[in-house]
Amino acid sequence: MATKNLKQLAIAILTTAIFSVSAAAGVSNIKDALDIALKNKTIAKGGGKMKLYSINASYNGANKRWTFQFYDGGSNIHSVSIDNSGKARYYRRDKGSMRIFDEVDFSKLPAPSTIFIDDIINKSTTALKALGFTPVENGKLRLDYYLRNEYRQKDKAYHSWRVTIPIGKGKEGKTVTFKNGAIETVSNATIY
Repeated sequence: MATKNLKQLAIAILTTAIFSVSAAAGVSNIKDALDIALKNKTIAKGGGKMKLYSINASYNGANKRWTFQFYDGGSNIHSVSIDNSGKARYYRRDKGSMRIFDEVDFSKLPAPSTIFIDDIINKSTTALKALGFTPVENGKLRLDYYLRNEYRQKDKAYHSWRVTIPIGKGKEGKTVTFKNGAIETVSNATIY
């Protein structure tokens, strides 16, 4: 009996140690944060009908936060916010009267995990350096994604990404905008 209890105690300690190590590692990138969002019970239950509508993310050194918004094809937008510790918060709201939901056929959009631009932050930083700017390392950074539509035509959706990076002394910044994976514009931004 004592041996069985010791085995159970050893397993419990090992499980706790493994969980503590994985929790301590935290979440450091957008793909890992999306994986957590997709495991939310409401999002997971919605399956393929849940389409990614927008992402807002802020990075400030090690402090990071992502908010993913999914549209279910009905009347709700489902949001999951994740911080760098992996803690997730879910909420939903009515989609309202936004035209995008009537003008784009969401059922034809790709799965949420397929819309990412690989290494978008480094691509944005490289573009700024090529233009002669000096991006601030580990400064405040803003990353946004929105589903848009092309000239208000149904089924002509495009994926718009924006990365705002501080430059110089950190009070000014530049926003690099991507349309369907390709750099479209670089514009001025204010860093708060």
